[in-house]
Amino acid sequence: HFLLSQGIESKDKDFFATSVIRSISQKGDNMYQNFKVTNVAEGESGFGGQKYMIVDFKYELLTGAGFEVDRRGVASITSQGKAVEVLWCATTRQRYKKLEPTLRDIASSFRRYTDG
Repeated sequence: HFLLSQGIESKDKDFFATSVIRSISQKGDNMYQNFKVTNVAEGESGFGGQKYMIVDFKYELLTGAGFEVDRRGVASITSQGKAVEVLWCATTRQRYKKLEPTLRDIASSFRRYTDG
């Protein structure tokens, strides 16, 4: 996560791209290439009107064996205070069509609660 100064729903596509890239690259910056956000939509609001954005994306995963694997994914992004939180899920391009409904269910189920 990182810090946010405005509501999540007011952010542009570049903000969401940066958020997902930071998530998928936690093991290292040279694990992916050709990252692209393909869609951003407002998801269902959570408790207390908490906003969630659903982000569709694609990229090429660079494996340790030197292969490039086309990946497709869905992320749910929200903010609590100034922190941004991301839950992302992805699969290979070949399996995406079959798994897309499940990935969307997983991403849409993400909820972030404050203490109390």
